[in-house]
Amino acid sequence: MHKFDHEAMNAKLDLLICGCDYNYARSAAEECFGKVSMLESLLGMYSEGSDIDMINSSPVGGIVKLTGDACDCLMLAFGASAATGGAIDVCLGDYFSRRKAAKGGGKIEPVRGRFELDPEDFYIKKVAEGKIDLGCIGKGYAVDEAVKILRDTWEIGSAFLNFGGSSIYAFGMPDGGGPWKVNLAGGAVYDVPESGAGVGASGTSVLGEHIVDARTGEVPQNQPFRTWAFSASAAASDALSTAFMVLGEPEIRRVCSENGVSAAVQRSEDSPVEFL
Repeated sequence: MHKFDHEAMNAKLDLLICGCDYNYARSAAEECFGKVSMLESLLGMYSEGSDIDMINSSPVGGIVKLTGDACDCLMLAFGASAATGGAIDVCLGDYFSRRKAAKGGGKIEPVRGRFELDPEDFYIKKVAEGKIDLGCIGKGYAVDEAVKILRDTWEIGSAFLNFGGSSIYAFGMPDGGGPWKVNLAGGAVYDVPESGAGVGASGTSVLGEHIVDARTGEVPQNQPFRTWAFSASAAASDALSTAFMVLGEPEIRRVCSENGVSAAVQRSEDSPVEFL
């Protein structure tokens, strides 16, 4: 097993690769890390000249030509918002950072931008004033792109990627056999199927503050301590785990049933993890 790491998107990406020699694994890891750094330059809200920066800087009515990666990530983000009834919404832009900066010094009204995305020609139009922030899905998207490189370009049969503890993907089996295991909390473990799966984690322990419901701009009552989403992609798991922090259990079960994903919840720091 060979271990590599890379700093990007204000977090560390840990990569474990099995089943090949060190030099081969290192070359594969370097290509993955190059892709992740490129994505950071395209998707970062505060990266000057990024696709997202150009969208946010454009006037109402402005049209921005997107790279394929930015367009794909935006499509996934808009899809996650629709799947969760708007519980997460990347079009709220800097609302959450402004809310945190206010520190109780008055109500901060959300400004929800409206955008029209043309996925065929890679254009986006700003219909109403607002900004986009891909923080709830960007790391997961980067992990998925790295997995494509490992599997399709380098034909790696087994790897484990952990981006900041909140965006995880594993496939194959580690050296010694048995499934890759993701430690959740309190001794609870998720066994990753050999075919691969993404794991998204969210919670007050991860972000250091309560998570706001994008539909209301407020923190829901009885918010869980941690949530996890398990799906076929790290991007979907990343976004859904955030949504699960503000959705009630019936809504979480509905989202899981309709989208072929599963979830786990820890209701308080001392309570056990419940798989839904």
